[in-house]
Amino acid sequence: MKVDVIDLRTALTTCERLGELICIKKQVEPYVELPSIINAVGRQRQPCALLFENIKGYPQARAAAKFLGGPQRFGAFYGLPQDFPSLKRHFVEALEKPIPPRLIQSSACKENIVPAPLDITKIIPPVKGALDVDSLYYQPVVVTKDPKTGKRNTGIYRAAVQQTGQLTVNARTDRHGGLQLSMAKALNVPLQVALVIGAEPAVWIAASAKLPYGHDELSYAGAIKGSQVDLVKCETIDLEVPAHAEVIIEGEFRPPFEWGVEGPWPEYLKYLGMKINPPIMHITAVTYRNNPINYVSIPASGRGDEALGLPNQAQLLRLLREFAGDFVVDSFLTPVPLLHHAIVKVRKSEPHHEGLQINVALTAFSFSPTLDMVTIVDEDIDIHDLADVDWAICTRCNPAKQVHILPEGRTTQIVPIAGVRELDNEPIVKAKMIVDATIPWNYKTREISPGLTFFSKSRWLDINLPDYVDPKDRDKLG
Repeated sequence: MKVDVIDLRTALTTCERLGELICIKKQVEPYVELPSIINAVGRQRQPCALLFENIKGYPQARAAAKFLGGPQRFGAFYGLPQDFPSLKRHFVEALEKPIPPRLIQSSACKENIVPAPLDITKIIPPVKGALDVDSLYYQPVVVTKDPKTGKRNTGIYRAAVQQTGQLTVNARTDRHGGLQLSMAKALNVPLQVALVIGAEPAVWIAASAKLPYGHDELSYAGAIKGSQVDLVKCETIDLEVPAHAEVIIEGEFRPPFEWGVEGPWPEYLKYLGMKINPPIMHITAVTYRNNPINYVSIPASGRGDEALGLPNQAQLLRLLREFAGDFVVDSFLTPVPLLHHAIVKVRKSEPHHEGLQINVALTAFSFSPTLDMVTIVDEDIDIHDLADVDWAICTRCNPAKQVHILPEGRTTQIVPIAGVRELDNEPIVKAKMIVDATIPWNYKTREISPGLTFFSKSRWLDINLPDYVDPKDRDKLG
């Protein structure tokens, strides 16, 4: 059944219908207690979505968390397949069939319009995210435009409260929003920016995708959900933003481009990040719905947002198949640590395929600077079963010949072994690694007897166990 999810509120209604929403009515302190509850729920076997209805100091606002869920819940939002393989195929197909957004005249996010000067922390509650953190944060979807071409970029970059009327936005130079900021600096012109808090699931998930530069994430969001994303014009800047969001913070990065201080933050690699100096955004206005809901995303807080990885799973597979076609059977970004280890399944069917698996691995590194390791396996390995992958590494890989350490390349500073180098003004780099756990072709075809190779797996008869077990013992069968 297709569900008309157009915003965070209808998504939460769907979670409630599925029996997967917990409403917390007890008063909660927003800075540390609220994130700690999110973390505790994320450690559950099947985390529910959360709605905080009583936030200390914010009688007019609420907060939500963990609403994306896994494939089953996300599929239910838009009437999509609810198993991982089928939903991943949908995300791959959506990359090829973007649906551009449409502009509408007004929406609920305009119910309240507050021009600068203003204090954003009086409107929507920020969080610290964890213990041992000083800064106050929001985790918005961020909209900017290329200052030369006007092409839109949409990403997810955290924002930290500075002095009244200012936020830092973690638009790093290795992200497309950061590239656009670098262009604006070179041109010495302001870069307008909109922070979108409480976007609908398809927008949030598409904004996390590492699409090629210039591709519109909001058109991808439309393709994911099967209908256009509604946009509305901002009040004080020339940007269009998702119309059904809870809060829109409008502003700009201005010459001479000041830098603030924020950090640490509970990063998705489970470490607290270091203090950094992101650019300062000057707030020009805020528009918001009545009783706004802040969507709080704490990267290191366990399970509950597994669907967030689907766009990048799809983009990596498309990238590899564009290079090597059906030689690439499938690919998988391991969920922990997400975006740092890719497992690629290939099919060697002729002698000339030997070595192509290394080219595929090298291509994978162009997916994102965060990718640090690529493991290549044969078509008989279940790449979603890390025990099966480990078995292939241990039985098919000779490290002296099949493990390849590449020169240092750019990674992300949230990897501590690389980020710590920034303290000494060194590049944020790390060696990359390829583990080739495929059977070398000359061994794959060498027989020890007719039809059997050194790598033939043990086989048995197909057995229907109930035929052999006494009826009184059949309930003991798994």
